Amino acid sequence: MSELTPGLKVPRSMGERIRRALIEMGALDKGKRIRSDDSHVYIPVLDSISPDALKGLADVEIVHMEFDEDRRRITVEEILGRRPSFETIGDIAVVEDEEPERSAEAIMAVHRGIRTVLTPISDVEGEFRLRRYRHVAGEMKTLTIHREHGIRYKVDLERAYFSPRLSTERLRVAEQVRPGDLVVDMFAGVGPFSLLMAKRGARVIAIDKNPCAAKLLKENARMNRLDVEIREGDASSLTEDLADKADHVVMNLPHSASLFLTEAIRTAKNGGVVHYYTFAPEDDLYRDVRIIEEKARELGCKAAVTYRSVVRSYAPRKYNVVIDFMVKKDAQRGRSTSMET
Repeated sequence: MSELTPGLKVPRSMGERIRRALIEMGALDKGKRIRSDDSHVYIPVLDSISPDALKGLADVEIVHMEFDEDRRRITVEEILGRRPSFETIGDIAVVEDEEPERSAEAIMAVHRGIRTVLTPISDVEGEFRLRRYRHVAGEMKTLTIHREHGIRYKVDLERAYFSPRLSTERLRVAEQVRPGDLVVDMFAGVGPFSLLMAKRGARVIAIDKNPCAAKLLKENARMNRLDVEIREGDASSLTEDLADKADHVVMNLPHSASLFLTEAIRTAKNGGVVHYYTFAPEDDLYRDVRIIEEKARELGCKAAVTYRSVVRSYAPRKYNVVIDFMVKKDAQRGRSTSMET
């Protein structure tokens, strides 16, 4: 009898979105095949992933069932006899592994489009939240072109932060934007949120204090023929003229987004939505809701949570989560509060 292993029971209409989200979380069991019936798909997940994190994805049911082994082609896991941790950005693979040289050899054998393998030698650090890398195999470079949702991004891994694991999340947010909406991307990086929203017809103001990221964002906007207003500097000072104007505010700075809540709430118009990202422990995933609601009260308005979810795993028992909230302002109080600085 085959072994019963964990999976998610997902309505067919949600199957692809959940599959992509599981890949970004590092939770999909790629060695097993997805099953389906007339109404649901059953997606295999790794048994090391927390049930709380899986339930945070959406309203899905965790099941245990038999999944067939996927033997369609040789995998990195089969070559190594273990599952290495790596992600691909353009033609660069970033591997976090105890044996990076051996993993690099397997990765380049299976993924023929990979030209460079790097391994990080630092955590995300410093004012611009960057990592340092060691070259492991292939070409000596950190610059690549990454393609996502029909847009090309020039990315330099040592000069500007970028994570491909937010791909599905970026699409989810962009799908809420309507042509003509004003979007303020407070920590834009090389533009993965900004350009996708501009492609959907939004008027985008993209802010970043890292001059290398701002330069790459300008190049990416030109390369994709998209119109984005780019402001280089600190978001706390570059949103002063935007009070009560934004339909959407993106706060993708999970290490310290809470420090910029005042500016984000003031920038959002009445009924505007803020997309807030943070890191949180497994046992209190959405603790920042309390911080958000308190900050809104201080500014004379309300924050109504419209969506919350796990975006990806970040560290043992720690997750990157998103909290979307709608800002509800009293017209007079909101106007006067936005002018008090």
